[in-house]
Amino acid sequence: MCALYVGNLHPDCNEATLYQKFSRFGKLQNVHICRDFLTRQSLGYGYVNFFLLSEAENAISSINYDAILGKPIRVMWAKNKDKKFNVSANLFVKNIHPDIDERILHDIFSSYGGILSLKIAKRDAGGNQEVAGYVQFEDEESADMAIKSLNGKLIHGQVISVTKYKLKKTSQAEMKFNNVYLKNFGSRLKDDDLIEMCRKFGSILSAKVMTEENGDSKGFGFVSFKDPDSAKEAVENLNGFILGDKKLFAGRAKKKAEREAETKAALLKKIRNFLSQTT
Repeated sequence: MCALYVGNLHPDCNEATLYQKFSRFGKLQNVHICRDFLTRQSLGYGYVNFFLLSEAENAISSINYDAILGKPIRVMWAKNKDKKFNVSANLFVKNIHPDIDERILHDIFSSYGGILSLKIAKRDAGGNQEVAGYVQFEDEESADMAIKSLNGKLIHGQVISVTKYKLKKTSQAEMKFNNVYLKNFGSRLKDDDLIEMCRKFGSILSAKVMTEENGDSKGFGFVSFKDPDSAKEAVENLNGFILGDKKLFAGRAKKKAEREAETKAALLKKIRNFLSQTT
C-alpha cells in the first residue's frame, strides 16, 4: 500500500505544491486533489501515490502536520477497505493544554505503537476553551499501553484523561445501514461529484442528487454503499464538512414511515409545550 491520504489542505494548495512537498521522498506515481465538479475548487483533501512503500512511510513520518500555505496537513494511509480500524484501539483524550497541537500529541502517543489517525478537537465551553483529541492505534495492545502510561499524567501543566473511545449508544436500527442522506450542498454537486466525494469510504452501489423538473438540484441526495461500515464512516467524516460556503449534513437515510413518525412526535411536542405555556 503506497497511497497516502492528505487532508486539511488550504484552498489554494494545488497538485504542483503537493508534488514539490512529497517528491523529495521518492518517485511519485501521481498526485491528485479532489475538487468540486463545477467550480473546480479544492474539497480540502487529496491523494499522493508513491511507487515504493518505504518512501511513503518516510513521507508520513517526516511531514505529517507540516504546514502548507499556513495550514497543518494531515497525512495518513489511504485506507484499505479490507482492513477496518480496530474500535478497541481508538482512544479519547481529554483536558489537553491549548498549546498542544496534533504534531505534539502524535509525538506523545507514538512511542506506544503505530498510529493510524489522530485529531484534536477544540470547543468553547462557557468561555473556557476545552481541548480533546482522538488517537487511533493499529492494535488494542498499543492503546492499552498508552492508557496505562498516560492516563492521569501531568502534561504541559494539565492532568490529561486517556480512555477508550465509546461510541454513543444507538438503536438496533441505527447500528447498520447502507444508505446515506446528504443535504445542504445547493446546486453545486451532481451524481458524479457525490461518487468522487464518497468513494474513499468504500464501494458505492449508486449515488443520486435529487433534482427539480427543470433539472436543477434540490440540494440533497443519496449514496448507497455496498458495506454498512463504509456508510457509517462516510457519515462520521462528511457530517459538518465545509464545502465552499456550505456546511454539509450527512446521516442515515431514513424510511418514509420513520420520517413521518419523527415529524408527528415533534409536532406533538410543540403542541404540549404550547399548552403548558397557555395554562
